[in-house]
Amino acid sequence: MNINQGEPKQESQEKVNSSFGQDIGPKFKTAKEHAKKGFFSVIVFIIIFALLVVLANSFYIVREDEVATVRELGEIKAVIVDSNSNLAQEQNDLDSRFKDVKIDKVKGLKFKTPFITTVEKDTSKLLTYVSNTAKINTKDKIKYEINMYAQWQITHPGIFRSSLGTVTGANTKIDEIAYAVIIDRVNRLSSDDFLNNKEALSNILQEAMDELNTNLATQGIQLTDIDVYRTIVPISNIESTYKKMVAEREAIAQQIRSEGLEIYQNTVADTDRNVAQIKSSAIEESEQIRGEADATALEIYADGFSKDPDFYEFWRTLKSYEITIDADTVMYIDKNNSYLQYFSNGVNSLNQ
Repeated sequence: MNINQGEPKQESQEKVNSSFGQDIGPKFKTAKEHAKKGFFSVIVFIIIFALLVVLANSFYIVREDEVATVRELGEIKAVIVDSNSNLAQEQNDLDSRFKDVKIDKVKGLKFKTPFITTVEKDTSKLLTYVSNTAKINTKDKIKYEINMYAQWQITHPGIFRSSLGTVTGANTKIDEIAYAVIIDRVNRLSSDDFLNNKEALSNILQEAMDELNTNLATQGIQLTDIDVYRTIVPISNIESTYKKMVAEREAIAQQIRSEGLEIYQNTVADTDRNVAQIKSSAIEESEQIRGEADATALEIYADGFSKDPDFYEFWRTLKSYEITIDADTVMYIDKNNSYLQYFSNGVNSLNQ
């Protein structure tokens, strides 16, 4: 038995291991390098993504039809409002909680601290409140059912967010305080003024809106318009209201007719006076022209006849014959009468 038989096997095994190590060593190093590069790429991607997230949270935009509330760690630091708004500062001064809040009137692209500063946006457009049906009782005890509407807008978004929170909350608040104020004033009107006198109703509603805006200033909103858009007459009042409306329309019609008749009579009188003035002026002018023409004619005649008096006498005599003698004329005149001097030297007579 050869005791050295194990040695060749060991040497051969070592050769195998050596050759295997030589084969996988470079491949292992290459894989390790690829893994490092992949890990580095992931880290770079995460960093870039984080930077983009931070950058995206560093800016915000407030459009022209928006207002905004700027908070830092939940505390209101500034509000962004319309450039022409002065109410924001007035409302700011009414609440001690907002005395240090900045009023920013410049909209557009803004910078903020990422993850610390938050921005809440609201619309700056006019919003509409519509009331439920309300009953009124006019000064003359006539009952009506009315519906009202109001236009309002957010003037201080910070106070609005803190006091009302949402548009629904604002409409609820308006409904709570508007009903009593408006109905109380409308009840002071007579039914005639309520139905027909738009100026009186408008003045009443304006007073009510001024009072409501004083109360709503602490809520960060303002009413811009308020009106009654629907009036319902109860069945029990339909007949009396109809008769009253007919009487009012007849009175208006009669007034219009009277005014029209007065205008007609004044127009006729002015026309007649103008016609008389025109006729008088025309007659005066025609008489003046006729007088001037007669004077001119006489002047021409006189000038012409003065040059030949005998011809003038002859012409005048012939004109006299033309006027005084016709086919039926019978005259008894002495033959020596000078009137017949141009008939056969005075010998001829009209009796022949």
